[in-house]
Amino acid sequence: MRKKKLEIVQLWRCASCKRTFTPGPEAMRNKTYPLRMILSALTDYDTGFTLEETAARLKKKANRNVSPSTIASWLEQYKRHCSYRRLRALALSRFPANLTTRTIKLYHRQIYSYAYHRPKLDFLRSGVLDDKRRGDKRFAPLADFLERVPTDCPHDLFTREGDTKGRASQAQPTFANTSHAIVNVRENAATHTAALIIPAVGNNKLRHETLQRFMLANDSVTVAVEVPIWLREHDIAAIESQWGITLVPKLPGQDRIITGHMDFLQVRNGAIHILDYKPDATTNKPFAQLTIYALALSHLTGISLFDFKCAWFNGTQYCEFFPRTILARHAKPGLGSRAA
Repeated sequence: MRKKKLEIVQLWRCASCKRTFTPGPEAMRNKTYPLRMILSALTDYDTGFTLEETAARLKKKANRNVSPSTIASWLEQYKRHCSYRRLRALALSRFPANLTTRTIKLYHRQIYSYAYHRPKLDFLRSGVLDDKRRGDKRFAPLADFLERVPTDCPHDLFTREGDTKGRASQAQPTFANTSHAIVNVRENAATHTAALIIPAVGNNKLRHETLQRFMLANDSVTVAVEVPIWLREHDIAAIESQWGITLVPKLPGQDRIITGHMDFLQVRNGAIHILDYKPDATTNKPFAQLTIYALALSHLTGISLFDFKCAWFNGTQYCEFFPRTILARHAKPGLGSRAA
């Protein structure tokens, strides 16, 4: 360990050359202030607080004095991770800083911090969220759904003891023909942000939450995190009938349910993007889980499945696919029957 002025960092030694080093991205090296303080300041400013207010909040959180000019230099240095800043002034004209995000604790077997960004939902309704598609209000029903979640969510469905088969993350991909999947693998803003934040957080659980909070507050496309979805028997039957698939095998005398929580929900480039953070993105390919999320959200909002994309990512790669392309539809029935 090496003690710095404001933090203690872990040192490592190379077994071959015996050189000591501190692992992590360049953003963590040779900094007077810990990266977690910098991230906190970026988030507070983009949420709507002034430089002076951000400095005061940082003093309260970390018990360290940081000048507004230092915070201003951080804002410039990390602006590539803060695309929301172009909307900040417009957002402040509609919502004060302390009302920018709304967070609700969901007690669903474990505690989930569902949160949505009020100004972004407002921009979504008015068609100004995406500069390239100004006036596009097709996804206004999504904003309505996200605001209704705290009151409409059937919380009892998420707390059934021992009902793991009803969880989207445990779904068997029998309805998904992954051989048809065209997966685009690349780097983008999500991978760059994960590469910045994940190494700066020591606790595995806090890594996920820190990444969610940062992207919700600082990028221009993440509208909500830890979004719950739920499907009852009649919902599942309707989806199966529409798409000609078997989403969940039906057992005699039992009603089927599916529940789950989406890590990130974004709106960009004329589509709704469902994202799942996977540290093991190279080997873990959650086609079934993400496709269920897309089918459920399409059904619950009335937005066409053709407007959805799904992806999983970590700090090095982003894997994206269209959920509609991998549905393993049943063979079309004969004449006189309803086609799938």
